[in-house]
Amino acid sequence: MLLFLAVTGVFGLSAMESPQGESSSPLAANTGQGAPSLWDDFSNPPLSARPWCYWWWINGHADRETITADLEAIRRLGFGGVLMFDSRGYWDDEDHLVNPKAEIVWGSPPWYDRVEFAIRECARLGLVFTMNASASGGTLNGFINGKEYETDILNRNEVVAHLDRAIGPLLKRVPDLVGKTFTHIYSVSYEGNIKTGGSWKTIKDTFYATMRKWAHDHGLQLYSESGGPWAWGAGSTKLDCDQLDMLAHNDFPQGEFWPIYENRSHPHAGHANKNGRFFSRAAVLSAQRERRPIVTLESFTHMHRHWTVDPAFLKPLADIAFADGINRLVWHTFTCSPEKFGVPGAEYFAGSHINRNVTWHEDATAFVKYLWRCQALLQRGDPVDDGEFVNITTNYYGWGRFRKDANAQFTATHRREGGTDFFFVAGEGKGEVTLNAAIDGRTVEVWDAVTATRKVVPVRSSIPLESDNSGGKTRVSLDLPTGGSCFVIFAPIVSRVHDSRHTAQPIASIQLTNSWQVSFAYHEGIKATPPAAITMDVLRDWTTFGEAGKAGSTSLRYFSGTATYRTTFPYHHNLPSTQSHIPTITLALGELPTGLAHVFVNGKDCGVVWCSPWQVDISSDIRDGANDIEIRYTNNWANRLVGDCFLDVAERVTTSTMHYSREPRTGNGWKQKPTRYSGPAVSDPLQPSGLLGPVTIKLTAAARDE
Repeated sequence: MLLFLAVTGVFGLSAMESPQGESSSPLAANTGQGAPSLWDDFSNPPLSARPWCYWWWINGHADRETITADLEAIRRLGFGGVLMFDSRGYWDDEDHLVNPKAEIVWGSPPWYDRVEFAIRECARLGLVFTMNASASGGTLNGFINGKEYETDILNRNEVVAHLDRAIGPLLKRVPDLVGKTFTHIYSVSYEGNIKTGGSWKTIKDTFYATMRKWAHDHGLQLYSESGGPWAWGAGSTKLDCDQLDMLAHNDFPQGEFWPIYENRSHPHAGHANKNGRFFSRAAVLSAQRERRPIVTLESFTHMHRHWTVDPAFLKPLADIAFADGINRLVWHTFTCSPEKFGVPGAEYFAGSHINRNVTWHEDATAFVKYLWRCQALLQRGDPVDDGEFVNITTNYYGWGRFRKDANAQFTATHRREGGTDFFFVAGEGKGEVTLNAAIDGRTVEVWDAVTATRKVVPVRSSIPLESDNSGGKTRVSLDLPTGGSCFVIFAPIVSRVHDSRHTAQPIASIQLTNSWQVSFAYHEGIKATPPAAITMDVLRDWTTFGEAGKAGSTSLRYFSGTATYRTTFPYHHNLPSTQSHIPTITLALGELPTGLAHVFVNGKDCGVVWCSPWQVDISSDIRDGANDIEIRYTNNWANRLVGDCFLDVAERVTTSTMHYSREPRTGNGWKQKPTRYSGPAVSDPLQPSGLLGPVTIKLTAAARDE
C-alpha cells in the first residue's frame, strides 16, 4: 500500500528554547563543536524535549508532603513540566466524581503559600511550572473574600484586573523564578457563557490579546486552547470563530485529543486512526503560520471508566498526534491525591491517570521516555511541504486529523535539518511508504524510539528500498507491529553506524512449557491481603478464576496489582558472534491483554515490555545452563474496582472519590446511568489480565553492516 506523505510538522526550536543550532553533520557523533547530532538527541534526549503533564489539585487538597512526592515522581517519570489546575466546582455533580469540599480558598494567602512551595520545588527538580489562570476549567474566574466571580472576557479592564488578582501575588513571591521555572500562564478552551455578546474578533482582541500582553509585561508567556471548542454543550455560546486568529496570540498554541473507546472494549481499540478524536489541525496550522517552534496537545483525555487504559493503548494515539505535527504532549492527567484519600484516591473526572496511585506508575517511565525521544527529533529542523497540506479557511468545526483516509496504513510527518530529511511514520503491518527524498549520496536508516536502536537500510537492494526516479521519491518497505512507529532518516554519508544490523533472520524458537510460581502484591498503599501465591502449569487469564460476585481481597478474579511470575529453564545453544553475523536472543511474552511487564533474567534488569511486539532483548543476560526468569506483570485498576462494587465499604480493597454502584448500568453511550466517569458498577466487564503467553525464547541472526 502506497501513501504519499503530507507535511504536518512545525518549526524547529528557537535558540531561546533549546541550546541546539545548525549541525553540518546531523548523524555524526557530537565532537564538542556545534549542536548535538540528531542521534545524540534521539538516544539521549535533551531536557527541553520532555513531555509535560497536567497536575490537578482537587479543590485545593495539596499539602506540602504530597506536592514534593508528586513533583519528584513527575520528574522521575521523565516529564519536563507541569500545567497546574486547581479547578473549583467544574462539573461537580452526582454524574461525576465526589469532589471533597474545598480545604482552602483559591487565591487566599494559604493557597499562595502552597503554590509558591510547588514552584520552588519545581525549580529544585528542574521542572517547568505553568498554571491555569483561573479557578475553573472552562471560564476565567477567581475568588474575592471567599466569593467566586466570573470575569467578563469582553472587558479588557476586567481581564487585566483578574490577572492582577490571580497571578500578580505569585510574581511578588517568586521574582527570582519568573521566566525561568514559572514560565507560562494558561487558558483552557473557553466554554462558559459570554454574557455581553460580541464577535470572535472582540474575544480575540480583548481576551487572548490582553492575556498575552499582560503575561509578556510580567515576564511570562501565554499558551491556550484558544477559540473553542465553541458550541460544545447547551451552556456554551454558539459563536463561529476563527481559531487561527485566536491561536495567533499564543506563544505556543495547544489543541487536544480524546480516545473514543476505552481499552479493549472495541475492535478498533488501540488503532488511533479509528479510535481518537483529534483537535490538532488548527494548532498546527497556527504554529506554522506564526512560526512558533512548539505546538502542544492536551493528550489522552477521556471520560470512560477510570483506570482502564495503559501505555500500549495510548501509544498509537500519541503517534498519530506526532504524525499530525504536534511536538509536545501534555499528558492529561496526573492528579494530586494526598494520602488521606487512600488508593487510588482522589481523581479528576476526565483523563488517563498516571499519578503515584496508578498500578503501573513505576514502570510508566518506559513509555514517557518513548514520547521524549520522539519529541526530541520532532522539535528539530523545519517542516517540509510534500504537496498534500490541507487548507481550510474559517470554520473549524469538526476539524480532526490531517488525513482524510481513516483507513490509511501509514501516516507520517516530514522534517528537514541541513542536508538531512527525516520522517516520523506511524502505522502497522507490512507495506510501503513513498518518501519524498532521494537515496543518492545518502545514508538511509530506520530508528526505533521504543528501543532507542538504529539500523542502516541497504541502498543497493531493491527491497526494502527502490528509487522510482520521479521527483526524488523513494519507496521504503516497512513491517511495523500493532500500533507501530519509526523514524526514517535520509542523511548525507558522513559517518558509519557502529554495529548496525540488517533485517534479522529467525534461527530458532524455544517455547517455555515449564510451570511458573506466581505471587501477588497490591499497590504499596493498599493494606488488604492479596491472593495467595500459586503454581501455574498452564498460563491463565486471572478473570477465569473464582466466581462472579465473590470479590474478597484475596480473589484473583478481581485482582489488580503486580503478579511476579518466576521460572527456571535450561538454555544450551551455541551461536557464536562472527565478523559477519550478530546473534540476538529475545524473550517474547506473547501479547499482553492489558498492562505491562518488567523483565529480569538472572537477576538483571532487562527492561519494561509495554507495547507490541511484546518482547525484550536478553542477549547480554542469558547464560549457558540454568536461567532464572522473573516477569513482574501489572494490570489496570479496573477489575478490582468492579469487585469492590459487590462489597460493603469496610470490605473494599480500594478507597477513592468515585461512586461504587451495586446497580447495573442502564442506557447506552453517554446516556448511561450511572455515568461511566462517575465510578465503577457491578455490571462493568472485567479486563483480561495476566501473563497469557506463549513465552518464547527467539534466536535471530543479522548480517553486520560492512
